[in-house]
Amino acid sequence: MVSVMGASAVSTLFTGHSKLRPLVLAAAFFTGALRAAAPPHDYALSPEASGDYRVSASFVNFNRDPLTIVFALAQNAIRQSMTEFGYSEPEATALGMSCDGPCTQTDYDRRLQQYYRDQALMATVSAESGRTRVEVDVPAVVQRNRPRLRALAGQFDRLAQAQGYGPEETVGAMVAFVQTALPYARPPEQEGGRDILGFYPPPRALEAGFGDCDTKSALLAAILTNFPGMKMIGVHIPKHYLVGIARVPRQGDAFIEYGGEPFVLIEPSGPGWLPPGTIGATTQTKLNTMAGVRIDPLF
Repeated sequence: MVSVMGASAVSTLFTGHSKLRPLVLAAAFFTGALRAAAPPHDYALSPEASGDYRVSASFVNFNRDPLTIVFALAQNAIRQSMTEFGYSEPEATALGMSCDGPCTQTDYDRRLQQYYRDQALMATVSAESGRTRVEVDVPAVVQRNRPRLRALAGQFDRLAQAQGYGPEETVGAMVAFVQTALPYARPPEQEGGRDILGFYPPPRALEAGFGDCDTKSALLAAILTNFPGMKMIGVHIPKHYLVGIARVPRQGDAFIEYGGEPFVLIEPSGPGWLPPGTIGATTQTKLNTMAGVRIDPLF
């Protein structure tokens, strides 16, 4: 069941060694619960002579500071993120032909499961129907793409230093960026001849300039987990995905306990403007029952 903190508390400290500053989270992100339509925002890609992109995003932080961030997006990172994600039926079918000798059904099933894992997917077989269900392996996507977003995380770190931000406003800037600078839209089911299950890996989401709940959750986690000691979880509920950040909750925060530690919930999908600890009514209702909920560690 999702919990709501009834009293203020002091958070744990995040430590680590990196060129990025550790984000030491204090008792509260922002004063008062903020739930509003997204303020003005903008997102634009400009092709460079190298073939890479220059991305400019304008958005408003939860302390109502208007912010702009400019960063480079490499085509190579986009291509790699898509090559290692998704599947195609011809590739899956060809697995049986790749055996040195005749393949048993067990051999084929093992190779198929490994193929899906290699493509950052999870495959489960229904005991009743025998049908295979394929889902996005969000933790694998985050782990693989975290290094590709390290430079973007560094840009947020520099922005925060220029603004005189502490960790709370720094995290808020990244959340507001993902929520509002990139519009909410679902990626296609297929792209480039591959099934991508309506999901974009983070570099491709930045190129497309939009995403839905799981796409934006993976994007936010791939940025934030570049900071030393940052611990996050993904929370899968039926037809929705959100994340949690390890921090002692403040009064009014929605949070989930995982591994004996509280994780304050964040709705990266937007299009609403929701600071950490504030979740949508539908999300709250589904988490109250925990039916069909899966927790994905993203650290």
